[in-house]
Amino acid sequence: MNTNRSMTQGMTLLSLAICSTVALAAGEERNVAGRSSMIIDLPVSTQGPLWPPSEVTNKDGDFILVGNLLKEVQPGMFGMVPNQAVLVSKETVPPLDENGVEDPDDWFGAPHQVIRPLDLSKGSADLDMVLYATSFGPVEGSGGSPQIPKVGDSPYNLNKDLQVCPDVFPTDTQKVNYFRPSYPLHQVPVVGFQGDGVAYDPNTGDAYDPMTASNDPSCAATGCSGEDPMDARRTDPITLGEWLEADGKMRIKLTKRNAKRQYTHARFDFELRDMLPNSVYTVWVVRARQIPVPGVWKRRDIDPIAVPNLLVTDAKGRASASYEVANPFPDKATDATGQRIVGLSVVYHSDHQSWGACFSRFGPAVDAHVVFNTLNSEAAVPGTLPDMTNFTTVAP
Repeated sequence: MNTNRSMTQGMTLLSLAICSTVALAAGEERNVAGRSSMIIDLPVSTQGPLWPPSEVTNKDGDFILVGNLLKEVQPGMFGMVPNQAVLVSKETVPPLDENGVEDPDDWFGAPHQVIRPLDLSKGSADLDMVLYATSFGPVEGSGGSPQIPKVGDSPYNLNKDLQVCPDVFPTDTQKVNYFRPSYPLHQVPVVGFQGDGVAYDPNTGDAYDPMTASNDPSCAATGCSGEDPMDARRTDPITLGEWLEADGKMRIKLTKRNAKRQYTHARFDFELRDMLPNSVYTVWVVRARQIPVPGVWKRRDIDPIAVPNLLVTDAKGRASASYEVANPFPDKATDATGQRIVGLSVVYHSDHQSWGACFSRFGPAVDAHVVFNTLNSEAAVPGTLPDMTNFTTVAP
């Protein structure tokens, strides 16, 4: 199969996206107060970017995809099919360049390899699947992107995100030496956590005995094996069924006007329910410029909706937050630099940590996992990107 496809062709294929009726993942938009306010029922998802295919796996490392499936929609042509629920093979062949190497700038040149559909009906065994984070390493993986899954766990590097937080990771030593296995989401390492009896080498990611316990007088002065259980965290596995119970609503309200009575800002209000309790989430916006289009603009990193962009759930899995953003919706016709917000996602952090304006330390599916994604229920108008609203704002 020839997997070489240009981004220009891939963008055209977005218009071929097929809308299905998976109600759980479908978003709903309603106008609330004329044309200046709207509410979006946030679509539940397991997917951020198209690669890796999703941001959670099963115990075997295959991707549990609730979101956009890349599928052959015409002979030799691939497009996004929204609102899908499938198990995607970790042996999927991603888009490759003319030398057979993974191409991080080609997102639409190959389909996801589906193992089987997922049954999301009540009582299904699929809802009991335990969710895992993917493995990782090395940082400089095949094709140039960090290797996700790690070398040996998949024939290919299925990640197309660049290093997501180079201010923090990696150091020169970590670039070639750092690896991380797959963990169940509820056991992803938390920096500084004392209570699981293990620590991790910062240069390699290898686990080792911290030797800081004081439970035995014979070794308390120098440190006994393990560590004192000072911290506590969830011990029950996180299942697909629990993940899909998440309920989120977002209200977008245009605010502030200039002398010409044009809107210059918008406020984004979030109400989240039935989330994972006592957990850390962040909100990220997708701008047109985040999709690489050769000859038009270079891909840029994803942006936080604001700084900080944090939501922390209570013991019942509830959280709320409001963020005001300047000029979030430049006119599509004149947005030459791709600044317009076209989508938005809410991300769960299995490491219980936020990273400032970086969405994670390692990359998608390793320590950051999308739970809501507005792009997963939208089909594009021909020749355009998906867009969650028709609102227009101008610079203040």
